[in-house]
Amino acid sequence: GDAIGSGKTAVTIALILAGVVKARENGSVETGRSGATLVVVPPGLVQQWDDERKKFTKNKLKCITIDCTNSLKKYSVDEICKADMVIVPAGIIEERPKSGNKTRPYTEHLVKKAKANKIPPAPTGFSQREAPTIEGTWVRNMASGPEIYVGNNGKQRTRDEQAYYGNCYSQAITQLRTQKFDAKERGVPLEYFTWERIVIDECHETLVTATGMKQTEIAGDFKAQARRGAREFLGVAQFDIRKRPLVAATGVWGLTGTPLLETEARVTELANLMGGTYLTGAAHHWRKEERESGRDLFLNQQEGSKSREYRCAIQEACHLYVTEACQRNRGAELQVKLTREKHAVNMSESDGKRFLKEIAALQLESYSITPDQLGEKASNALSISASSKSRHAALVSTIDSIHENEPDTKIIVFANAFYGGHEAALDALTTSKKQFCHISENDTVQEQNETISWFRHVDATEEDRSRPRILLLSFEQAAGHNLQEACHSVILYDPMYSGTDAVADASVEEQAVGRVMRQGQKFDVTVTRILVRGPDGERSLDDWIVERNLDEDVLRAATSNFD
Repeated sequence: GDAIGSGKTAVTIALILAGVVKARENGSVETGRSGATLVVVPPGLVQQWDDERKKFTKNKLKCITIDCTNSLKKYSVDEICKADMVIVPAGIIEERPKSGNKTRPYTEHLVKKAKANKIPPAPTGFSQREAPTIEGTWVRNMASGPEIYVGNNGKQRTRDEQAYYGNCYSQAITQLRTQKFDAKERGVPLEYFTWERIVIDECHETLVTATGMKQTEIAGDFKAQARRGAREFLGVAQFDIRKRPLVAATGVWGLTGTPLLETEARVTELANLMGGTYLTGAAHHWRKEERESGRDLFLNQQEGSKSREYRCAIQEACHLYVTEACQRNRGAELQVKLTREKHAVNMSESDGKRFLKEIAALQLESYSITPDQLGEKASNALSISASSKSRHAALVSTIDSIHENEPDTKIIVFANAFYGGHEAALDALTTSKKQFCHISENDTVQEQNETISWFRHVDATEEDRSRPRILLLSFEQAAGHNLQEACHSVILYDPMYSGTDAVADASVEEQAVGRVMRQGQKFDVTVTRILVRGPDGERSLDDWIVERNLDEDVLRAATSNFD
């Protein structure tokens, strides 16, 4: 739970290096005991972790990177047991070929090695939306779950599919662990081994459902499936540690720069992440309920509400757990300056008419409204604002302005994927004919890492200098990247808004800015926000959201900065 950029990766690598001699002694090919630390990361961070390992240890640690099933097949049991680090993307069990066919290489390979029954794919629909808090009451006779307090319209059929998926995966692992593999056997699934320790980087990212994404989009749907697969891979629903897919001999570490400790719910969530189970004070947490039967949900409803004394005791226990188990470091104060600028533009008359038409059904006639006033209509109004031609033009002119002063500088553009901002920014850059890069959910892990690496390092060759100067990322893709060495200009295409949780949205924006405003940055950083107002400059949704996200109290909560 360190502050952003305070060295979670470096501290973890130092921990591995400090205990490497003893860890190597613990390795045993015969029992499948690896001396390696298994590092489970979001897909775009695989190469970055290996680069950091090289930077800090000069190859003193033997590292294996496994970005797909084919790379796993290159390594023998002996090599994995004698490695010091193994780096793997969290969603590997839901890996799909780039060709777009429906094969699932990892689970099919696991079934073959384990001689087990077929594992179905993760459900394509969601059974549980993530609630803004872990409080609430289930409503009887509602197959969709707690619609009234989290906007959840999941289906019981999908809960059943999730439970079946997890059960088949668990049975395959049990079968796998009864097998015996020769030291030279290659491609043995990761679940077979016992690891020295397990490190889950950006643990909040790998375990959070992508709420707000359009489930009908292939890329968005695959991302949601990959996250469901990641939850199975990390064993969040398996209470018996010995039966979890990933087993550690000495401990499990979760790394996050956004612990968000300002409420009981968030403290409980972090305690649950670190404890490896979702039971601490939240027996009916959504990640458990996403796989429960109708009978389970009915029995949950029969339990009485907890007293205030009980809830206070839970809160105190969670805080004690976090204090004891969570190492929270603060980095040295940065010596570079952060400048936040706003580029405000007026929407066109036609966009203004579309906007007013959208909100007219609510008897509202002002551009200066809040998403709370719009309620369910907020998504349509925000989509109109995000796709405004004025915003398109502002993005292009901001890039031109930056490159006028620094022609070769690299620019990072972040956009909100919840209401079409990322899609609109992609369209704006494509139309402008500017060279740029972006991360597609259809890219392989290797392709994602290669693209990101171009913006992690300063140009060293003519080939480097010939590459695009612009990288477009969604806010969801922000966490974890170290871009401070080569970048110091950031554009926020539209403000982050996902719902009523201001702290969560501000946290996401700070994560984005933190990709360049972090230890190791040698230049002053400029963050330019694009705001769209009414046709005559009227205050708008953008103004309200930006003011909310930049509120001092909200920012303190978002960065857990209560010192």
